[in-house]
Amino acid sequence: MAVEHRKLRFGSIEEAMAEAERLAASPTRTTGQFSLGQILEHLARTLEVAMHEREMPPAALPMRILSRMVRPMVLRKASTGFKLPSKAQNVLWPSEAVSTEDGLKHLRDAYRRFKAADPLPKHVFFGNMTRQQHDALQCRHFEGHLGFVHPVS
Repeated sequence: MAVEHRKLRFGSIEEAMAEAERLAASPTRTTGQFSLGQILEHLARTLEVAMHEREMPPAALPMRILSRMVRPMVLRKASTGFKLPSKAQNVLWPSEAVSTEDGLKHLRDAYRRFKAADPLPKHVFFGNMTRQQHDALQCRHFEGHLGFVHPVS
């Protein structure tokens, strides 16, 4: 059975962040396995990984080579359902409950640092990327995860 997912497309990291703020400020429901607070925490952690503030376990050489080959596709289209190795899962996803308020606070802090970082370091998985590529990657990442969050009327 397919999990309900909203189709989102952000033209900028600012738009992606605005959607996170909007969702956190209103009643929502989530599909998939994570709460809104956990999703916001995850997005914050991935921004920290991009800035080398949070350490990731090294990827195997074949994965690093493959990641550079698929990077153009990843920058164009959000994807969901990618299963992370358990060591990466433990770094990127909280195992405990996270309130929406706490997740949003962490995301706001990480987002401010991400926007101020110049230049951004080499991406741990995708290698050397321009600021525009880093921003596009984060937009696709936000699209994938925020698509599991549904406003409730």
